[in-house]
Formats: sequence, structure tokens, C-alpha cells
Amino acid sequence: MSYNLIVNLKKEIDYSYPIIIDRGCIEDILEMYYDSFFIIDSTIYSFYGKFFVNIDKKFIYEASEENKNIESVLEILKWLKNNQANRRSKLIVLGGGITGDVGGFAASIYMRGVGFIQVPTTLLSMVDSSVGGKTGVNFERRKNFIGSFKQPEKVFIDTIFLSTLADKEYKNGLAEVIKYSLMFDEKFYEFLLLNYNKITAKEKDTVMDMIYRCCKLKADVVRLDEFESGIRKFLNFGHTIGHAIEVDSNYSIKHGFAVAIGMYLETLIGAELGEVEKDTIDFVIKILRLFGFDYKYKVRNKDLFIRAMMDDKKIEDKGLVLSLTNGIGAGKIINGISMEDILTILKKSGVFDG
Repeated sequence: MSYNLIVNLKKEIDYSYPIIIDRGCIEDILEMYYDSFFIIDSTIYSFYGKFFVNIDKKFIYEASEENKNIESVLEILKWLKNNQANRRSKLIVLGGGITGDVGGFAASIYMRGVGFIQVPTTLLSMVDSSVGGKTGVNFERRKNFIGSFKQPEKVFIDTIFLSTLADKEYKNGLAEVIKYSLMFDEKFYEFLLLNYNKITAKEKDTVMDMIYRCCKLKADVVRLDEFESGIRKFLNFGHTIGHAIEVDSNYSIKHGFAVAIGMYLETLIGAELGEVEKDTIDFVIKILRLFGFDYKYKVRNKDLFIRAMMDDKKIEDKGLVLSLTNGIGAGKIINGISMEDILTILKKSGVFDG
């Protein structure tokens, strides 16, 4: 079983790129692009080093939130320069979401932009970050604060990498999968409930189908709104509070787990403000519980948590912007929410004291 999608973008000049979902295609990729420049996640290199023996131009990147910074990008730019990369060179970025964001950003600014190909190796990057062209790094404790939109030329998703993915990392990606179902597709929500056992057991065909559905949903969104001026904001569901939780926990809580909590708390805020039907909270809790996600959180540093929300890229002059679902598959954007209202609701829910 394999899938092939096309991401079509609404531009003055038509632009599209394929997403290939298959199992065992990595060796073909390496054969096709052996003379390109490779950025490879260090964990992937430790598991699959034998694949890269014939790749001469490789940069091994140690992915972490701490290394997702401008200094890492500068190292990659120097490496490209020292190896005589030019504007016709191609950069193959092979790793999880952090590696994809950092490598994609480097590709977007080296010589004002070189072509790059995403080869995501974690579930989270397969279903979300590798598609859509968002790249960037953290800056002064602000998540993804420096970055650019740079669409890849292709995305190759090889599910063989999931066989060595740690269970916690696999679950980390499932939060983003759940997000797609809640925001866009009631049938997909039912698919996740029905296939819970197969999904958690990483049954090959079911997982590939799940990845395809996520990529199809995201491709449709990106086609309509590449630069996040409208419907693409729906993809931020759970992320405003999720990012604040990541910062507050000093990134000990991984992105997907923080987004899972964020989806619950943001839905709670929406319900308290009368913007979301009360039973929507039940739908969110049901699927989070089924997949074993904690959805309650106790803030460690209130000032840091609030500052992280205030620093969020999605805040506007009139207040915070939240992407919510008013029932499964019924995404909506709420603008101008006061921080005072949010803090009152969060205090009431036990997120913090005082």
C-alpha cells in the first residue's frame, strides 16, 4: 500500500508538490539524491547509519528544543558554504519536526533560498510539520519566533522509521492526529475511535491510512491559505496554551502532550465564554482519555506561563486569538479574548492558584 498526494498552492504562478507515503522508500530516495546535501537527525543516524555510507555531504544534527535556535542554523549555513553549496544545490532534511523546521529555515535563507526535500521520520512530522512550508527556530524562549514560509519540493514519508520510534514519540504525534479529527472531520474522529487498538499497535496499513488522512486534510488547508490568514489558523487548536505549557515545563513536556492539554483547556475556555457547546468538552475528553493523554495541568511558574501566552505569535492588539472546535469538525476562530478572562477561567479550572 502506498499513497501519493499533491499539494496545490494558489499562487500567481502555479506551484504544487507531491507527498509520497510508502514503506521502505528511503533507499530509493538516497539513490536518487546521493549527491545532494543531507541534514540528518542524530537519532536517525544512530539507527540507520548504514543507509548513509555513500552520502558524502551530511550534517548530523542533534534535535532538541534547546538546539532549535539561530546558532544551529548558522552552523548549517557555514557547512553549506564550506562545502560549496550553490543556488542549484538541493537540501534533503531527514528527521523529526525540529530537524525539519531548522533545516527548512536554513534552506529558505541560504543564498536567498535553495530547494529542499522533507523526509519526516516521526509521526508528528509525518502528519503535520513536514507539510505546509512553515520553518523556523525558537528565540529568547519564544516558540518558532524566527522563521519563514518555504515550501518543500517534495515530501517523502517512509513509515519504516516508525518501527524504531519510541512509544512516547509515537504518542506525541497522535495528539496532532486527534487535532485534525476534532477540527475538520467527524468521520476521521470516528475512524480513530474505531481503530484505536490498531493505531496504538502501529498496524501498518491502518497507520498509513491515518497519515494519509492527516496529510490530505492539511494539504487542503494549505492550498486555500498558505500564509495563515484564515482557515490555516484552525491548525493552531491547542497550540496557544500548549506552547505556554512547553515553556513553563522547560520543554520537559513534549509538544504533542502539551497540545493535548491545550486542546482541552482551550475548549474549556471557549465553553466558559459561550463560544463552544458544552458537550464539545466531552468529545475532546473522550478521545484524549482513550489514547491515554493527561489533559489537566498545574502551572509551575505563573509569570512565565502568562508571558509565554502573551508572547505567542497569534496574539493581536485586541487580545488573544484562539482556534476552537464547536463540535467535531466545526472549527472556528475567536478573536480579541482578554487575558483577564483567560486567567479567570484557568484559575477556576485549577491550572494555577492565586
